[in-house]
Amino acid sequence: MIWPLLIAAVQPATAADSTVIALVAGEGERQCLPDRSLCLDLPGSAAAGDADGGLVLTGPASGDAKDLPLPFSRDDGQSIGLWPYLVAVPSHGDAPADARQYLMGVVVSYTAMYSGGGGNGSRLHLLRLDTSPSNTRIGDEVLDVVWDSSLMIRACFSEQDMKDRREACHDDYNFTGSLSAGPVEAGELPVLTYGAVATAYPRTSRRSQDNSGQRLKAADLVHAKDPECSYERMLRYNPATSRYEMDRPAPDCSDYTTP
Repeated sequence: MIWPLLIAAVQPATAADSTVIALVAGEGERQCLPDRSLCLDLPGSAAAGDADGGLVLTGPASGDAKDLPLPFSRDDGQSIGLWPYLVAVPSHGDAPADARQYLMGVVVSYTAMYSGGGGNGSRLHLLRLDTSPSNTRIGDEVLDVVWDSSLMIRACFSEQDMKDRREACHDDYNFTGSLSAGPVEAGELPVLTYGAVATAYPRTSRRSQDNSGQRLKAADLVHAKDPECSYERMLRYNPATSRYEMDRPAPDCSDYTTP
């Protein structure tokens, strides 16, 4: 069985919002700023098991390319890919005129297979990215959040189970994260909003329970949103910890996010 890699996209920014910038397709696998002044690429990022490689930054106008190391590995069944957005960091008064800083995202994905099912999941990591000519580097990680997951667990073990469950013989659990610009506030890094949506199919399924003996109705065969694990949190950067922090703790949604 082939498990699709689901990478959730940021919620679309409004035309007036310049904080979250959607990258556009460039030459080859490059993803670029809309003006093509900067392109990013992760060579070999499509499949797990490829040799480790860094982030390649290219300035098409100048033709310069720089290979910057990343703190992630493709070992143990992991794969890595670019988040197709950059978060623009506002310039500070003492910054050089050519200084440009962004937050770039790396999606680290993994897959697990087991008897009767399996799943995949990923986490989004945001890292500082300095792109000025005098200081091009990848800086510290500032955010690590659950990004998506897709789990399938076998629930039919007999012909009677198939009949009782209306041939819905797998329980599906899905979790999708999103990231968008938050309200404009003064600070070193912009405020962000993290959203999550978790669903279960059939709607009566609970991963912590044995669902094989259920007798389902036609109305049960829908993807139902879990109200506890579908939530929104504000993310603000805390200089004391050098990381983004949620305005309040997130619920435990490991039933949806752990294969």
